[in-house]
Amino acid sequence: MKYGLIVFYSYQHGLMTEKMLKKNNIPVEFVPTPRSITESCSHSLKFGLESLRIVQNLLQRLNIPYKGIYEVERIPAGYKIVKII
Repeated sequence: MKYGLIVFYSYQHGLMTEKMLKKNNIPVEFVPTPRSITESCSHSLKFGLESLRIVQNLLQRLNIPYKGIYEVERIPAGYKIVKII
């Protein structure tokens, strides 16, 4: 299963983004950030890739700093980063 993962510099930026995405009916979920991506923020927002363009537009419009958006695949051994978006 593939999904999008927004990695932030701070937990507060994640909370602000979660609030705005949910307000725009985008289902998101806080998940632990895989260590292979970063150790800067312990939590990231998981979302369906079908919402990618809306997520990117909202992040740009709100001017919330984030480290990156990743396409991630869940595999039996954990996570696999498919690509950086």
